[in-house]
Amino acid sequence: MTFHLAPHMSYGVFGTRAVLLDLVTDRYLLLGEAEAAALAALAKPDPSASPALVNALLARRIIVEGAGSVIAPVDQPRPLASALETLDGGGGVSTLEASLSCIRAILSIRTMGLARTIMRARAFRRRCERRRDGRLVTDSGRAAFFARGFAEARIGVPLPRRCVPDSLALARCLWNRGIAADVFFGVQLDPLLAHAWVQIDDVVLSDPLNIAADYCPVFRL
Repeated sequence: MTFHLAPHMSYGVFGTRAVLLDLVTDRYLLLGEAEAAALAALAKPDPSASPALVNALLARRIIVEGAGSVIAPVDQPRPLASALETLDGGGGVSTLEASLSCIRAILSIRTMGLARTIMRARAFRRRCERRRDGRLVTDSGRAAFFARGFAEARIGVPLPRRCVPDSLALARCLWNRGIAADVFFGVQLDPLLAHAWVQIDDVVLSDPLNIAADYCPVFRL
């Protein structure tokens, strides 16, 4: 019997434990060593996980029977630099565009919740890809230029800063320009802290390097 990760779940590994993001409930779930080991075992070609633990993962809707999404932790290039920690200039994003993008993200999360907001963001990214022959470009230089432009424009936006809507807003601006940036959600343990940021390859676009590097990614958009 084969299993796959439930569509609303993604996870990251913390030593012998795992933290999952449940998009439907907008909650983080911490798996103990035994359940995390079972999840890792199911990712192997010849899984050897305990049936009792597999049933526990099924009951919690973490995994689903049949073919589907590969059971694997979020893949993230290790961040090595930040677009915001440089003397290079930025531009190309107006205060109006930054405002509208932030408002759109805030209202979407408030009215539709995280799962549907992520679904709409994925759909927008796919539309941007179709406009450019099916793919966006991994251009760290252009991405950094527009990220700095967004950061400058964001200063003039009279809205509280929130990492999730701000990250989605920046990503939307980049996708619309044909740039393949990713949004990551990450967590720290002890105490549990969560953060969202935007990254392209190994360059952080929305935060200083030390902030993003302190979090283990559990979701990638």
